[in-house]
Amino acid sequence: MYDEARPDPALDEASSAAAGRAGLLAQLRQLEEFAERTAADGGSLPPQATEMILHLREIVEALDGLAASMGGGQPPSHGAPLAREPGQEDDLRSAAP
Repeated sequence: MYDEARPDPALDEASSAAAGRAGLLAQLRQLEEFAERTAADGGSLPPQATEMILHLREIVEALDGLAASMGGGQPPSHGAPLAREPGQEDDLRSAAP
């Protein structure tokens, strides 16, 4: 009667959340690399790029916090941790025109 394997909705949600975080983190890394190249070339960063980087960081950090609170305080086991240099937000804001 219960021979069929049923997918666990909690596992599906966790995998979906992990994939979503990984995608956002990849986009964040690409934008950060763009910002670094632009600054190194002496160019100015569009204000939209600066804002998007800051918002993506906030979202990824919020997802990390949510995962930690749901997982008993454990950090997420997927993707690289979100690391920043002190004052990096200020550097991004000063690079915007």
